[in-house]
Amino acid sequence: MALLPYVDESKVPEKTREILHRGKVTLNVARMIANSDAAFYPFSMLGNSLLTRAKLDGKLRELAILRTAKVSRSVYEWTQHVPIAKSTGCTDEQIAALDNWEGRKCFNDLERLVLRFTDEVARNVKGSRETLDALKKHIGTAEIVELILSIGFWGMVARVLETTEVDLEDFAGKVDLLKTSFTQR
Repeated sequence: MALLPYVDESKVPEKTREILHRGKVTLNVARMIANSDAAFYPFSMLGNSLLTRAKLDGKLRELAILRTAKVSRSVYEWTQHVPIAKSTGCTDEQIAALDNWEGRKCFNDLERLVLRFTDEVARNVKGSRETLDALKKHIGTAEIVELILSIGFWGMVARVLETTEVDLEDFAGKVDLLKTSFTQR
């Protein structure tokens, strides 16, 4: 059971209720973050933009999110993003290798750079100049900024999830329900 109550929807603005019920399901993470009316709408817009409008390749984003979940030890984040990662082209072998990704042959050079950069940013706040320079040879400025934002955003989400012990939903890990929760309306 979560350590803080989920939002009382009868006491939130209509816009918050609308966002909470945008998809087929209402995620518990959204119900927790909706406790802050000041943060919920901007939080939702940023998350939605990173998932649906960013230039960063979805597979690279999901590898970064899953690695961030591993570094943060966030079971909820991991569980919800595994099927999303698979839908973007991540293989079962890659997902299984994320605990000890270094030296694994299932990742290409760019994927290894993204994982190294994710570890650096998630653990140390700052990615190294060496890794950043290597990334610049493969992806553009917009994608690098979106990668940093994704690592930071899902790192922040992991902190909320883990500190408040948000409950996994019964449908946890089912991509068809999750994807519709993040679509633009």
